[in-house]
Amino acid sequence: MAFFRRLNDRLIQMKMRSKLILFFVLLISLPSAINGFISYKASTDIIVNNARDSIEEIVRKNNAVTDIIFRHIEERTISLISDPDLFALFDRPRPQSDQELVQMDRKATAILNKYFGHEQDLYTAQLVTSYFSFGSGNAPYTTNSPFVSVSHEGFVQSSIYREVTERRGSLIWIPTYDLTRAYNQSQLYSMDPKFRLVFSSARVINCSPIIDGVSYTWPQTVERPVLLINFNEDFYSKVVEQSLLVDDAYFYVVSKSGLIVTHPDIAKLGTRDSNGWFKTEFTAASGTSLVEENGEDVLIGYDISQVTDWVTVAVVPYKQLIRNLPTVRYMDLMTAAAMTIVAIFIAFMISDWLTKPIKKLLVAIQLTGAGDFNTKIKEHSQFEFRILIKKFNQMNERIQGLIKENYESTLREKEAEIMALNLQLNPHFLYNTLNIINWMAIDRDEKEISKMIVSLSTMLQFTVNNKQEIVPLRDDLEWLRSYTHIMENRYDGVFKVVYELDDIPGDCKVPKLFLQPIVENAIIHGFESLEQGGFIRISGEHDGERLRFVVHDNGKGMSALQVQSLLASERAGIGVQNVAKRIRLLYGDAAKLDIKSEEGTGTAVTIIIPLVR
Repeated sequence: MAFFRRLNDRLIQMKMRSKLILFFVLLISLPSAINGFISYKASTDIIVNNARDSIEEIVRKNNAVTDIIFRHIEERTISLISDPDLFALFDRPRPQSDQELVQMDRKATAILNKYFGHEQDLYTAQLVTSYFSFGSGNAPYTTNSPFVSVSHEGFVQSSIYREVTERRGSLIWIPTYDLTRAYNQSQLYSMDPKFRLVFSSARVINCSPIIDGVSYTWPQTVERPVLLINFNEDFYSKVVEQSLLVDDAYFYVVSKSGLIVTHPDIAKLGTRDSNGWFKTEFTAASGTSLVEENGEDVLIGYDISQVTDWVTVAVVPYKQLIRNLPTVRYMDLMTAAAMTIVAIFIAFMISDWLTKPIKKLLVAIQLTGAGDFNTKIKEHSQFEFRILIKKFNQMNERIQGLIKENYESTLREKEAEIMALNLQLNPHFLYNTLNIINWMAIDRDEKEISKMIVSLSTMLQFTVNNKQEIVPLRDDLEWLRSYTHIMENRYDGVFKVVYELDDIPGDCKVPKLFLQPIVENAIIHGFESLEQGGFIRISGEHDGERLRFVVHDNGKGMSALQVQSLLASERAGIGVQNVAKRIRLLYGDAAKLDIKSEEGTGTAVTIIIPLVR
């Protein structure tokens, strides 16, 4: 505290010129420094946020590509189950000679080639039994080489075989593993790792073709072969190639249990992910997170495959994202230093000009501040102050002129407003015209047309004359009845509308036209394929604090996914979403819109709002 008191005393004792120099320099340098810091922080946040969005989008697109490939493979395996040639090939006793096995192998290879021969993404596909691995014949179905046939003895003794058989025909995906060790093929241990390390999909083939309209299945005595499809680990490398152009960034894929499927470091393939992100970070279907790897901050983006349930992860070093920002920071510092030097020079100049006539100018300013705009200062001999004083005098004159102009402008605005009101279209002319048409319809005994014109007139009057967002329920229902009357005539015989709103007081306040979009959706979408028998029941009740409205129809209904999509808050549009947004804006959390629907049964839309009178 003593330090600040001494500093304050020193500032008080300083000459005015020194004070001006000091404060002017601070006025320039401090905002420059603060602005530089804020700019650096904002730039960092913007870069990281943009990187988050970009990385997540890249990962999602890469996953979408691989999912398309995997779904296609899965569809081909399902087609294989219904293949009559495969059924005939194994619908026999177990072969007893090598010649029989070779013949079966050639036929099996041809069948596999038919379904997987054009698949450039898979490595091998075989049908494995306890007595032979089929699919290693002369007809190749992959452009990859060399071909590694799975040992049938090692396969049936492996944990993969047990897992496949436990799934009873369901397709499973196995993370990357060394097939030579998994199937105990020691003669291939020294093989190039890119051919030994594979990830696989497999399923037990319960063949059941339909031949001449009859469904066939193998007898229990026939051993069900296992379809084993192997993929090289570099399958993912081809998909994500050129996706990340940031230095030191990389992709890898990990299973939900933490086993690495693909990774730039081949030594990590098939091992457990040491980062542990699969336990802590992958909490949603996709997203991003800022984490540490080997003591350095990295930004990761991830997306979970809908087919394999594996997680594709993109890892980008944080320092690479902001590698250009230090240059910006240095430029800000240099700019601030230059501005400070300029400020000191200008402060010296201005302080010298201001200290002499400042008191005279201050008195004039005080008079002007008190409302005396007629104050005039005699021009000073010094050139700079002569201009300043001249501008001060001109300012007073300008203020007087602006006051006069403002007064005259206000008068002109009122005159223009009156003129605009006089030129406004009188809706009464439109109502009279509709009334004339109505009487013409009555004169020609067109009662339904007359009713529709009356309904339209009621709707126009309510829409044109009522500019309020909140209206009495009785007025809104009158408009809605007019609307449904017109629509019932438009869709003659397709549907009927029933109102059950007697329990709700007509003077309570509701949002204007809040039920119409719901009813319109029911008519246009719910009854689009209906020719007759449709109904819409509009009911309501209250408990003293809340109003509950239900619009129920027996239209075609919606699936749960369609309902979820319709209520998604990020979607923009009109109709139901418009009503939901309006009641949230008007009532906050006290308002609620809910949709219950079943396909082929109908839809019920419930709106709950506070009771207001």
